[in-house]
Amino acid sequence: MEPLGSAMDAANFSMHIPAVELIGEGAITLPRAGVTAIVGPNNAGKSTLLKEIAAHLRYGRNSVKMHSTEHIVDRVLVNQSGGVRDAYAWVSRHAKLVNLSGAQHFIRPGAQINSEALKWRLTADVSSEGLGEIYDLLVFYGDAWQRMAGVAPVEMRDSFDGPAVSPLHVLQDSKDLFAELCNISLEIFGQPLTLDRLSKQMNLRIGETGIAAPKVDDISEEYWQALASLPKLMDQGDGMKSLIGLLLPLVTSAYPIVFIDEPEAFLHPPQAMALGRVLGEQARSKQTQIVLATHDRNLLSGLLQSEADVSIVRLERKKGARTCAHQLNVSELKEIWDDPVLRYSNVLDGLFHKAVILSEAERDCKFYSSALEEWEPKVELPVLPGDVLFVPSGGKDGFPRLAKVLRSASVPVVVSPDLDILNDKGKLRVLVQAMGGEWSALQGDYDRAIAEFKQPREATRVSHVMAALSGVFSSRLEEHFTAEVRNEFMAQLRSKGNPWSVLKNYGELAFRADPAAAQSLLAKLELMGIVAVRVGELERFAPHLGVSKGAGWLPAAIAAGCHRREDVRKHVASLVRAAT
Repeated sequence: MEPLGSAMDAANFSMHIPAVELIGEGAITLPRAGVTAIVGPNNAGKSTLLKEIAAHLRYGRNSVKMHSTEHIVDRVLVNQSGGVRDAYAWVSRHAKLVNLSGAQHFIRPGAQINSEALKWRLTADVSSEGLGEIYDLLVFYGDAWQRMAGVAPVEMRDSFDGPAVSPLHVLQDSKDLFAELCNISLEIFGQPLTLDRLSKQMNLRIGETGIAAPKVDDISEEYWQALASLPKLMDQGDGMKSLIGLLLPLVTSAYPIVFIDEPEAFLHPPQAMALGRVLGEQARSKQTQIVLATHDRNLLSGLLQSEADVSIVRLERKKGARTCAHQLNVSELKEIWDDPVLRYSNVLDGLFHKAVILSEAERDCKFYSSALEEWEPKVELPVLPGDVLFVPSGGKDGFPRLAKVLRSASVPVVVSPDLDILNDKGKLRVLVQAMGGEWSALQGDYDRAIAEFKQPREATRVSHVMAALSGVFSSRLEEHFTAEVRNEFMAQLRSKGNPWSVLKNYGELAFRADPAAAQSLLAKLELMGIVAVRVGELERFAPHLGVSKGAGWLPAAIAAGCHRREDVRKHVASLVRAAT
């Protein structure tokens, strides 16, 4: 057996995953001491990717590829610093060396490993051969049901200095670690913890006795009754059991690498956010590499609030194709996080959907979402309504920032601005670039389409109006004078005030000088994912409600069934088509 080595030797040892190579789809990089969150829509393969990375680390690339018919991961790269002596020194500080049947074994919660295995496992190529039996010494994998079982009571050790085979034994040995776990429980649940060492089995209880713990040979009836009155953690709700069960091994045992599947399981949103923050803090303070799969934006919010290095990897699985991974630009996401409006929006939910549609305001999102939900027949839609997320941008200026971040993770994004976005050439150009388009492809159509709004206006004459009406309606004299026809009629009668106001008031009907250029411009924008509201603005979908603006418009429009109108269906269909 190697000598155990010094504290300096232990500090020389580390292990982490710098990158994961995928089958035919490049690689993803992982922060050394931070958190990598795997996200994506349902059935994208989040848990599968997590399990495959762990399997490669345990069994090695050669074994996994031999026994797998269809997989996502091609190779898991592993970096190790320090030699076998350094590894012995590190393990000896986190596990107890005991003699079992004439052989030396390292024992820690969840692991009992022959000490000789360290030598030949760590001198092999871990990426190809895996960690094998020493995996449990260096890696922790936690899923939802394992965490629930992790808070179960355990038998006391035969001797006080015996090896800890449960995290509860570690808490028994370390007041500092117990205080750390207790503080986390107090922060998230508002309840401290008490470690019950007097019952037949050691267990965690909720609350405090309010009585100083007596000497072990002088247990008072008063203290015993106060302890017994505290509820057991095992009898609490699934959320508290799951969260404490997850944190127990992380707080009590040092692991270079940690895998967690759905850490938010059973948790309410505030608890999931708090857990994300705690996981980030654990990764940073203990120099641990955490890789997790999640469905929850609240957990991501908590991670981003921590000071840990965070990487977000979004998976997508297209029909008949392999799973693809896209790494989110986290630095840009953190910039958005500094915006107090966007920080509390639902933009992070977009990482878990198949398409995101950005609209200027919350009421736009709700109106279009209602139209999509009631779309019939749904078989006409290329994507189910539940897979589409509508996100308010807080105005036109928010479009480029949100689009750029979501597109960096290959989230299909469509922008739905009011038609007056054409008023500001600079603003439109920035949006086109954020959506991956080239402004040069639009320049000619844009200049021709908006030229009439840039010219000085002469006073309107009756002859101008009559000529315009005749040009539009001369072949349609037998049509009924419907609301739609009236809109067209009024577009020709408009006053010569602010030339740009007519875009919101009359939509695409306002283009009279070169309607062909306008239609070409709008069509090219749609191909880039910028689907302007062709009737002008949201409220023009229901111009006769008697509620023109403000908070009362949306409920009035929904109650009147305006979201089922054909022009609304046409716009929503354009949004969904552009997203897919």
